[in-house]
Amino acid sequence: MDPIKSVRFVLVFIVLVIEAVKDFRKKEVDIPVLGILVVAAMVMIFLGKDISVSNAIIGLAEGLLLILVSVMTKGQIGMGDGILLAACGLMLGGKDNMVMFFFACLSSAIVSVLIMIIKKADKKTTIPFVPFMIPGFLIMVLLSLG
Repeated sequence: MDPIKSVRFVLVFIVLVIEAVKDFRKKEVDIPVLGILVVAAMVMIFLGKDISVSNAIIGLAEGLLLILVSVMTKGQIGMGDGILLAACGLMLGGKDNMVMFFFACLSSAIVSVLIMIIKKADKKTTIPFVPFMIPGFLIMVLLSLG
């Protein structure tokens, strides 16, 4: 694997773990940490050859769309989730970011159904989303290695 891509993956994983803990505890994300990821992504775009500027912008746009959905749903989906997805999109590019997001959504849906089945939650219960981005990310990494 390309060393720049490895660094990208490690940085995203570290940020996801930090943000997952914060989201689980306080249901918020840490904007300064995301700012560091954005700056690192911009540097990596110019150092590496694996992600083009246009691909990074597509990844950013995916997060911006989630922010728009957050606004349209009046916060039913957290704006922080969209900001994190946008920052990850800059680092991962459009395809990998979308794969990560898909599997994060799938993971959260499965867990949500399970906690409703065991009667620990109902349809109005909110759960933090960022922790589900970790398995989504790990699945994306495994798929990108193949």
